[in-house]
Amino acid sequence: MNHKDKAKRAEELSRATQAKQILQNNLFKDSIQELKKIYSNALFEQTGAKDGEAREKLWLAYQVLGKVEQHFKEILETGKLAEKQLADFQNQQEK
Repeated sequence: MNHKDKAKRAEELSRATQAKQILQNNLFKDSIQELKKIYSNALFEQTGAKDGEAREKLWLAYQVLGKVEQHFKEILETGKLAEKQLADFQNQQEK
């Protein structure tokens, strides 16, 4: 592993740490859950069957929330892999 690869893995690890903090942050978790609840309630209870445009916008908003969560989870997983790669490299150097 060259210096550029090590630096990239270290950056991925740093981003994973930040993503983990965000995902574990109560305000973030509460906000995501509250927005999902608001959007789903509006989608099913406040729009009629003929209100397709509003329903589509609410559905998209709900889906975006899931994508945001998934993005942070992917960053976290990438960081876990980077951590393993850095540890493997360190072990190789010690041999």
